[in-house]
Amino acid sequence: MSFTSRGVLADAATLWRAERELLLPLAGMFFVVPMLGAVLLLAGFELPATDDPEKLRAALMAFYGDHLLPIVAINLAVDFGCFAVFNLYLQGGGRTLGEVLLVTLKRFGGYFILSLLANTLFSLGLSLFVVPGLFVLVRTWLAGPAYAAQPREGILGAFRAGWRRSAGLGGFALLGLGSMVLFVTLALVIISGGILGTLAAVTKGGQVVAILSYLVTALLGGAAWAALAVIRVAAYRLGAPRQGI
Repeated sequence: MSFTSRGVLADAATLWRAERELLLPLAGMFFVVPMLGAVLLLAGFELPATDDPEKLRAALMAFYGDHLLPIVAINLAVDFGCFAVFNLYLQGGGRTLGEVLLVTLKRFGGYFILSLLANTLFSLGLSLFVVPGLFVLVRTWLAGPAYAAQPREGILGAFRAGWRRSAGLGGFALLGLGSMVLFVTLALVIISGGILGTLAAVTKGGQVVAILSYLVTALLGGAAWAALAVIRVAAYRLGAPRQGI
């Protein structure tokens, strides 16, 4: 039975209610804090005032080069958090936060390789006029939950399981849900930015409002990443494996 958007959202809500006491600290540690770090990094970056794509690319590459270590640390933290959420739901209930983190730490090497391969395939697909990249994203997005659920199957087994469980229209439903979460988050960031900008103009408390805006953006980004992780778990649970590709 293939999953639907409504079914995934309903199961995601059930998952949230079942483990919110552990999900909240996980999201805070591995999504909100890294997002705050990313926001602070980006706050000090300004694109050059030019339409020349080469100059823009050079500016971005210089930024990444200057901040390589914190950028890598942020990505590792978020990856670890995603894997921890998968393990929370797919390695049996009743675990403490420490047990979830220990299981995640023991198996994180394999998950990191899987995530790196999936991101590389996605980037290669994007270079081929976007559509192949989206197709790869849809068909590999459940590989992470599959690896958490059945680590003994290995990385290739996780890719096969994720590929089969995202077959048919269910994969496009998952892409739509992910896009919706990101769109709503972006809209909330823009709205909160406007409200805080107005507050700064009225109160003349520029620095305080700037700090508040960083915190709000990090909270919204962390909440979005947690929601996406839980949605992936729900889709994995509901997506029945199919034969072939």
